[in-house]
Amino acid sequence: MLLLSILLFSAVVPLTSVHMSSHVFNRLAILVLLYSSVLAWNMLYLEPIGVGLGIYGGLSHVTLLSQAFDTFILVCASIILLLGSGSISVTSQRFESITKGKVAEYPLIIFFTTLGMSSLVSSSDLVTFFLSIELQSLALYILATIYRDSEAATSAGLKYFLVGALSSSLILLGSCLLYGLTGVSNFEGVYLLCSMAIANSGIHIALVIIGIALLFKVAAAPFHNWAPDVYDGVPTIVTTWLTIMPKVAILAFLGEFQGFTHLGRVYETTYPIWPNILLISALLSLVIGSLLGLAQYRIKRLLAYSTISHMGFMLLALAIHTPEGIEAYLFYLVQYVLTSTNIFFVLLAFSNHPYESDYASNTPSSAGFSLLDNTELSKKPQILYISHISRNSNILSNPALALTFAITLFSMAGIPPMIGFFAKLMVIYSATHSGYLFLAIIAILVSVVSAAYYLRVIRVIFFDTSQFTETPAWWVRPNGNNSMIIGTLTLLILLFIANPLPILNCLHLLALSLFYW
Repeated sequence: MLLLSILLFSAVVPLTSVHMSSHVFNRLAILVLLYSSVLAWNMLYLEPIGVGLGIYGGLSHVTLLSQAFDTFILVCASIILLLGSGSISVTSQRFESITKGKVAEYPLIIFFTTLGMSSLVSSSDLVTFFLSIELQSLALYILATIYRDSEAATSAGLKYFLVGALSSSLILLGSCLLYGLTGVSNFEGVYLLCSMAIANSGIHIALVIIGIALLFKVAAAPFHNWAPDVYDGVPTIVTTWLTIMPKVAILAFLGEFQGFTHLGRVYETTYPIWPNILLISALLSLVIGSLLGLAQYRIKRLLAYSTISHMGFMLLALAIHTPEGIEAYLFYLVQYVLTSTNIFFVLLAFSNHPYESDYASNTPSSAGFSLLDNTELSKKPQILYISHISRNSNILSNPALALTFAITLFSMAGIPPMIGFFAKLMVIYSATHSGYLFLAIIAILVSVVSAAYYLRVIRVIFFDTSQFTETPAWWVRPNGNNSMIIGTLTLLILLFIANPLPILNCLHLLALSLFYW
């Protein structure tokens, strides 16, 4: 479905983009992604999926977990794509519509990267693994620099390309070593060789190189230095995609990759090296993401370090590799996507009102504002610093959005009864249950520390509003679709405690399928 849509969009967009609004392509892309997610969901009812089904000559392996992730990726992609379709409606005393600079290619780029993600979660061969990673990454490089007139976006995109090229080189190096030492490219054959006592230790070194390259891709410490610069430099709509979607696909693959690297030992040492690398990376991500986040004064850099801290929790649960740990890892990944999507939806709704200095017209007007049709506004997000929130996003401009922003930040901080609290609780419980008491204590401490910079943002929203003594000259109103998404995600975050069993039971079955089927 995605491949056919890519072919159709590749033919239609160059011919009709001059005459058709980018909204049309964007909405068609949303429908395609939703229909593809329904098709992927229906495949879950096939009985062979439960035990795994090899397709395309063993290049891909469709399992219950891979299909669940495929459905999840497609649904998330369609939701995030809504940001490009009439993101907000603005009523201002100083606004002049800009119609130049359409970005009709945005949905096509999203299709390419989504196809790479869907292929990655079901890849079972070194060939499909590398091609999926590259298909995903190349589209992301274009996406990061899509607003080419912005110096900050171009610089961030170049840095993202260089880091991505380095990690892809490591993946290629590990794949070459693995194939040269084993003579097989299928993951099943690699698994069998890793489980043998006579296996060459070079195999495990190759697997570790591939794993480190994947840690580069997800910006886990100590391979995180590129993430704050890239996420802060690109437009916020692109940051939303880069922060969420690539991590979901790569972490989904790591969940299955962990299965055979857990057997690996280097130079016949007592402990397998890959789980220890994950534990070290989790520890560093927890500490660095929490401590360095305290020193940030730019909002997207703060969210970047928050992402690194969340990555530490997910890697900790993944390294444990027990049914409880995998269930905690899956649940934390789901809540991370929910909260991150909601925080960026609200941030975009707050930030994308007109610049008073850029628009001198005093004629009141109302227009639908879209990041796809107005690149001049898109490349210069209004909210750059935390202090800007008190000027642009205080409680007086839109109390409902301010409250939603606070609820989402509380969830990211792990404050009960939000969904983020239960995710961290499950990770800490699985760590203590498996004997990692030290890491559990560190996770608790860094959660307390990271709550400080979340509360600082909340203080700015609700209390630094003394300068607003009259009604503001502008009002930010998300359109109907975005209001529905923000409201639904906020209710899921807030009211998860009311009925947690459906999602927990589903994730429990998915975790068990990785061990017993």
